[in-house]
Amino acid sequence: MEAEAGKALTLLILVLLALRLGLMVHRRSRARQPIHGGMLSLSLNFLSGLCFVAILPTVCLSVLILHPPPVPLAGLTWHPLLLIVAGLGAGSLIFALLHALFERAPLERAQQEQAALAARGWTEEDARTSGL
Repeated sequence: MEAEAGKALTLLILVLLALRLGLMVHRRSRARQPIHGGMLSLSLNFLSGLCFVAILPTVCLSVLILHPPPVPLAGLTWHPLLLIVAGLGAGSLIFALLHALFERAPLERAQQEQAALAARGWTEEDARTSGL
């Protein structure tokens, strides 16, 4: 019974650690390149980063503490860690592709607006409102 409580606590720590790391990656990603596609695009970016950064803590805690038993699948015996890592990697790729799909048009619009502002140049109104 005590071993089960330890594994449950380890899983909780794993989830909290992955969420914290995913949030850090998401914030850094948004600081480097703003996201223009709205809430859906933000969510997909967060999920992609979350899946990616969850791989390392999952491997470390599974090897050191959890020791999951092998799983028979398709006539072979698989270590669940391989399945989890492959699933997290595939999830990261799928979420990144969906993010790129939803972000493409708003990003192109934002880049066109930025190019139009740069082409317009410095106006008298800009000079008055700049505070220089």
